[in-house]
Amino acid sequence: MADVCPLSENPVALQALANVEVLYTDLDGTMLARGGCVLADGEGRPSTRVAEAIVALARAGLRVVPVSGRTRVQLTELARLMGWSDFIAEAGCVRVHDVGTPAVRVIYDTGEWGAGTTDGATPYELIRDAGAIDALQRTFPAQIEYHTPWHLNREGSHLLRGCLDLTDAQAVLDTLDLAIGILDNGIVHPREHGLACFETPIHAYHLVPKGVTKAETIAADLASRGLAAFQAASVGDSVTDLEMARSTGVMVLVRNAFESPTVHAALEAGGYDNVVAACCPRSDGWAELADAWLKARGAR
Repeated sequence: MADVCPLSENPVALQALANVEVLYTDLDGTMLARGGCVLADGEGRPSTRVAEAIVALARAGLRVVPVSGRTRVQLTELARLMGWSDFIAEAGCVRVHDVGTPAVRVIYDTGEWGAGTTDGATPYELIRDAGAIDALQRTFPAQIEYHTPWHLNREGSHLLRGCLDLTDAQAVLDTLDLAIGILDNGIVHPREHGLACFETPIHAYHLVPKGVTKAETIAADLASRGLAAFQAASVGDSVTDLEMARSTGVMVLVRNAFESPTVHAALEAGGYDNVVAACCPRSDGWAELADAWLKARGAR
């Protein structure tokens, strides 16, 4: 495993949690157990530990903001069920505040495109019309396809799956007239697919306006709240999640994150001194962080 200090053994990280007002959390593979279940432990056995942690955080007045590749439709329902008011959807492309109220706000983050450049179209539509999907499928036949059925109802990004070299894929996108980026959202295990990825793990990818990342969107979200980076924490399980460390005071990787070679490579490249590891995988690791946060804030 890459040399990352466990959260429980890092007094600096534990002390940093005392200043944290908001937690930006990935969902699948992080807060949720296998199969996307909130009522299961890291091994998929029935458990209420995460649900109890969510309730304890709410009672303490501590805010949780999901940051996910899921769509606005999906996260609106999840936020309602969890009692959360805000979320960041589609890997940073869509920010939503005040869910379930007449004052709900939807913001598209468009990276290098700048504000007000979509002219009434969604980023999803502009990426489609730029020919990005056709260009990738033509260049990398049988190595990229839509991540069905989760590719539907999107506004800011296109969700794909495959076995691409990100540098090569980005080079193809850079030939297009529109600035489009590709993000690796970690390994997935589709039951059925049409890919010729026989010896390479299948990854989920987001096509986004170039410059959009979870880190940049979190920075914008914190600014809108009048908070600084040291007042935020983040937690995740993929190399895309790891980027959240650049905009938060402390970042926790759940144990299963270290199954990913891309996470190892990013950590070994350096620049992530505020990253610590949970001792447990998936939902248990998330609850471990929640418990440490509550204790640091004197709420447990």
